[in-house]
Amino acid sequence: MHPVLFDLFGYPVHLYAVMIAMGFVVGIWLAARYAQRTGYDKDMILDLCWWILVSGLVGSRIAFIVVNWEQYYYPCADYEYFNTLFPHNAITEPDCTRLLRFWNGGLVFYGGVIGAMLTMVWFLRREGLRILPIADILIPSLAIGQFFGRLGCLAAGCCWGRVTDLAWGLEYPVRTMVYRQHSTGGLLDHAAEHSLAVHPTQLYDSLCGLILFGILIWIRHRKRFHGQVFIWWMLLYPLFRSTVEIFRGDDVERGFIFQVVSEPLNQFLGLPAGSATFLSTSQFISLGMMTAAVVILLRNRPSKGSVGTTATVPPPIE
Repeated sequence: MHPVLFDLFGYPVHLYAVMIAMGFVVGIWLAARYAQRTGYDKDMILDLCWWILVSGLVGSRIAFIVVNWEQYYYPCADYEYFNTLFPHNAITEPDCTRLLRFWNGGLVFYGGVIGAMLTMVWFLRREGLRILPIADILIPSLAIGQFFGRLGCLAAGCCWGRVTDLAWGLEYPVRTMVYRQHSTGGLLDHAAEHSLAVHPTQLYDSLCGLILFGILIWIRHRKRFHGQVFIWWMLLYPLFRSTVEIFRGDDVERGFIFQVVSEPLNQFLGLPAGSATFLSTSQFISLGMMTAAVVILLRNRPSKGSVGTTATVPPPIE
């Protein structure tokens, strides 16, 4: 991990924030380019992307704070009680600024998606435009943003995986969140210079984003109805995410609706005994999204008489 890229005028430039910014820049450029090719106003798409950027960051941050509220409320309101809860992160005075320090990690992807979707609906209704055609334009950019964003997670040391003995497992240095988890859990000696090796789940998620981006672009060139690309994202992203979640080791940070432990599955996947398989907060949201996507796709499946044909999608201009 490499949390700080360089110092600028005495201020650290965090690689996490840089990678998120790169994801936004590349995603916005791709969306605006494709929108212009299909007849939409480029400036309107850029305005929409700006609002999505802001609402996405706010939504993802709020979701993370809600899931981990004790680590943000008590440092500001009762730091002494916070020190009893998290002695390894003890502070000497109230600290309310950690609510804003997202560059140290602390964004929930689904929270950002919810914030961005609500903003998109508001914006497009104000502009008098249909939502689904533009959702098809924007959603591949979300996937490529995931590719860059999870690389930022790797740099920040968040969203880490469970302990593994695989050759590509990653070890984290002292004072990282992974190291503290392993130390407080009695997995390390006091003199240990790094954590145990863990699954590089950030890289798993990043690779999933790149694969999903390619699939969505392929679907967009062959879609039969408006919203098809977006619906396939609703099906595939939760499937990828729920699978990677099984290998995640930051159980406290993610939060669980309830925990189901499948020891046969843990043994098959080489995960530590007692690892929770289901049902994290993200898996719960994923389950709802996948169910909705399957229902919509089944309702829009081609009839028997249309097998082998491609329906004409109406022109994008409203």
